[in-house]
Amino acid sequence: MAEPGPAPSRDHGLGRRLAADTVVYGLGGVANQAVAVLLVPIYARQLGDTGVGVAGVLNSTIALALMLAGLALPQALFRWYLRESDTAAQRAHVLRTTLAIRLVGSLLGFAVVLMAAVPLTTVLYEGAYLAVFALAAPIVLFDSFNTVPLSFLRAERRSRDYVIVSLTRAVLGTVLIVTLVTVLHFGVAGVPIGAGIAAAVSAIIGFAVLVRSGLGRPRIDLPLSREMLSFTLPLVPASIAGWALNLLDRPVLQLMTGSAATVGVYTLGYTGGLIANALVVQPFVLAWGAAHWEISRSRDGPQTFARVLTWFLAFASGVALLLSALGTDALRILVGPEFEQSRFIVPFSAFAYVLYGVYMIGASGLSIVGRTGIVAATMGVSALAGLVMNLALIPVLGMFGAAISTTISYGILALASGVIGQRHYPVPWQLGRGTAIIALAAALSAAALLGPDHPLWRVGCVAAYAPILVGLRIVDPSQLRGLVGLIRR
Repeated sequence: MAEPGPAPSRDHGLGRRLAADTVVYGLGGVANQAVAVLLVPIYARQLGDTGVGVAGVLNSTIALALMLAGLALPQALFRWYLRESDTAAQRAHVLRTTLAIRLVGSLLGFAVVLMAAVPLTTVLYEGAYLAVFALAAPIVLFDSFNTVPLSFLRAERRSRDYVIVSLTRAVLGTVLIVTLVTVLHFGVAGVPIGAGIAAAVSAIIGFAVLVRSGLGRPRIDLPLSREMLSFTLPLVPASIAGWALNLLDRPVLQLMTGSAATVGVYTLGYTGGLIANALVVQPFVLAWGAAHWEISRSRDGPQTFARVLTWFLAFASGVALLLSALGTDALRILVGPEFEQSRFIVPFSAFAYVLYGVYMIGASGLSIVGRTGIVAATMGVSALAGLVMNLALIPVLGMFGAAISTTISYGILALASGVIGQRHYPVPWQLGRGTAIIALAAALSAAALLGPDHPLWRVGCVAAYAPILVGLRIVDPSQLRGLVGLIRR
């Protein structure tokens, strides 16, 4: 039996490091999501409903292309770089091989997006906006390439350098897009032009990081490439399914309703949930992507996974509640009354991202034991369920059908990954606590939106969250104090 002293010490050090990485990555996550969060109101005012709809479909297209061109290589890099390599020379070899694979994938992604622009715009817009969608190709080229230096910085825990590269991409992109759209009046074309220039500059900086580390020269190692691709290619369908879960609803909503205004309102409300992703989920996932491999080496890894999930749920659900409740007032300040209904979309989006974070933790065991095919199948089933629900609910409920479908799909994904993962990597999840946490946050969010339409009522719903968690002992006060201590340090 393990001695009582060392385990808390390891957990304390791990928690502090994971919390610190999450906070620093959070700066980069906020910056990256700032483009989507800040620009949508600008789109609404400058481009109108049609512009918001076109920009939403454009971003969906770019995201799908990045999934395909990316080949899920970061996961393979983390495994061979952090788990399979024992020396600096081995790690350098892994990174150079990854760089060679990435160059090929990025060039193919560029070509595919360029060729797909014609049929895509023909189907959706009767041939209009061809130049806008063709300009997505260089964005895919540069952003796809830049995943290698960014993954390298994550693996080396150089989180501050990671944030610098991310900030360059986000801030420069935001400034360029705002200038092109609002000052120079480029219209929707200003969106891909600004993003493409920012992506190119960020990729140059990322490549400079590799060169300074002596890792800028790609190397072709066919046996290692085959091993890495055999591990990571089953994750590509999962990535595509993830795209379908997150972004397919907008083009489907456009096709089924034929209303750009509806898509614009839905897109604006869904953007509110992106803040939860930027503040909590994305930075945590970035830190967790490398950290869970190290945790898996310890004998108390499963117990640590369980505690991390509970802590994540308590914090992420609180942020989702905050956004759901106060999003009403924020949207009324930022946009006009024609977007009033978008406030009811925010909670669906915010809690969907929370459930995605749950999935990332729950599926960690499957990655550790190398069952990536199961991960892909689980994601595919959830995406298919989401598509079916979209087709069934959108004709009846409109944009609310899309919102409900998205949230339920992420719930299916989180549940399935946890249940199947238990068969291969058992973890003593604190299921009662986790269910109570998310149920409480969702109930308070509903009360804030459906109760008296007054800011004080909404603030009160948010303020009640933490006292109820502690008062009903859903969250153990001692664990809460420990978590607060880690955050303060």
